[in-house]
Amino acid sequence: MNLIQLKYFIEIFDTQSITIAARNLFVTQPTLSLSLKKLEESLNVQLLIRTENAYQLTESGQLLYEEGKQLLEQFEQLQQDVQNLSAYPQKEKLQVGMTTLYSFQFMQEIATFMAQHPEIELMITQDGSRQLQRMLKDKILDVALVSLPNFESETVKIEQLTNTTIKGYTVYVVLPENNPLAEEKSLSFLQLKDQHFSTLSDHFVIGDLLYKRANELGFNPHIVALHNDLQVLLYSLSQSNSITLLPIEYNEIYKVPGLKWVPLDDRYNYFPIGIGLHREKKQSKSIVDFINAIKQN
Repeated sequence: MNLIQLKYFIEIFDTQSITIAARNLFVTQPTLSLSLKKLEESLNVQLLIRTENAYQLTESGQLLYEEGKQLLEQFEQLQQDVQNLSAYPQKEKLQVGMTTLYSFQFMQEIATFMAQHPEIELMITQDGSRQLQRMLKDKILDVALVSLPNFESETVKIEQLTNTTIKGYTVYVVLPENNPLAEEKSLSFLQLKDQHFSTLSDHFVIGDLLYKRANELGFNPHIVALHNDLQVLLYSLSQSNSITLLPIEYNEIYKVPGLKWVPLDDRYNYFPIGIGLHREKKQSKSIVDFINAIKQN
């Protein structure tokens, strides 16, 4: 028994006519009659009893009709599902990490990649570079645009971008205009010793930098607030009379009045950018294409 024989048998009984069934199925009447005969022979049972005006089901025929009809419906639904999947294939998901700054700076390259790869669904996670490196280590992300240094060098490799327009960012001290230090041409960490800080968390390289450099210079920074939302962080500075450390590039993105951006005079005031990958993760074509798109900057 096969699905075609089953379909023919059901159609004969439903229409109560070999002639009508043959027309509906676009086959000849002899083809239908022969199919029914072979089906009964293969099962070694009689399925239909021909009376003067109708076909009647035998006990075996009743069972085959009821169960077979459900089977055909399931099969037809399966065909439809497969066809729908073929017509609208699921997109490949590419998990990408980057900071808010890089999202803005590489927006054109990201948009170009998405336009050229409609079959790929780009899942972008925005966080600090320190946290993105952790996510690469845990294989949550496929690839990430992060700043150096590499905190997860045992499991994560970072290729520094050297031939792109944007190669890194420079750290500035951001403070209210009425802060006396706002008049300085540059500021060292020791000059910031007695200031109140509103700062990024250790999800960010800069957040990590503040604690590291302060401890190296023998003081504990006075933290009044932790923010990972950059707009909230900047707008809170005047109200809390605090300062923060941020890439100067953010000044072009978030123009907050009443603030002064002063260069940080420190050996750790510049951080290069790189493409981060898990060392053991195989680079798929989509990852390679994304990296090449970023390098077009």
